[in-house]
Amino acid sequence: MTLLRRANAAGLLIVLLVLWEIFSRFALPALDTSAQLLLPPPSQGVRDAFNLAQQGVLWQHAAASAKRVYVGFLAAALIAIPLGIAMGLSRTLLRQLNPLVGVLRPIPPIAWIPITLLWFGVTDVQQYFIIFIGTLFPLLLNTIAGVHGLDPVLQRAALSLGARPKNLFALTLHAALPSIFVGVRTSLALGWFIIIASEMVSASTGLGFLIIEARTAMITERLYVGMFAIGMIGFLQDQLLVFLRDRLIPWA
Repeated sequence: MTLLRRANAAGLLIVLLVLWEIFSRFALPALDTSAQLLLPPPSQGVRDAFNLAQQGVLWQHAAASAKRVYVGFLAAALIAIPLGIAMGLSRTLLRQLNPLVGVLRPIPPIAWIPITLLWFGVTDVQQYFIIFIGTLFPLLLNTIAGVHGLDPVLQRAALSLGARPKNLFALTLHAALPSIFVGVRTSLALGWFIIIASEMVSASTGLGFLIIEARTAMITERLYVGMFAIGMIGFLQDQLLVFLRDRLIPWA
């Protein structure tokens, strides 16, 4: 049944790909002989993806992008989650840091590229920093919101039963985990948006670089290969996160 449900869920995607194939192979050439260059059929992209995978090129670019996203996100998580818990628990700390967060958060991560190129050059460290600054604030704000989301009735009930500070902290963390998890999903998805844009500007590897290189060489089907590779990675990543959520924090 599970396989059947998944097949049904993929039905619309399959239909759209078939329509795309038919339109690109038969309708476009009738309209304009050069139009197929702009919208090649999916089968052409599949062949190119298979060739790139056989050569190891596609895996190398995907691995380079994934490494940058996950290293930058991990650095952000190590700071954002503890800091978010502290800010959620301490009104004084929240009041002191809120202006700084309020000023830095609206700055688009891509706006950091020129200054980070001056600081770090065209290196992976520069890419890590872009991901770090872009994923830090969604995770931080969701953590604060999760801590503040603890039901006061539960807190008073715990105190009336003789809960100690460490018990209250455990209760707060338990209540905040679903919101923290939302921050993790949001930040990781945002990390892929950011890294692709960053690699188009300041990298010589990665899926963003693959896309911009394909555009320069006018290998149109490779543009779609890079785009769909990002989509597949993002989809699989989110499915894995939902799987972990259902098992680690089922009360979410």
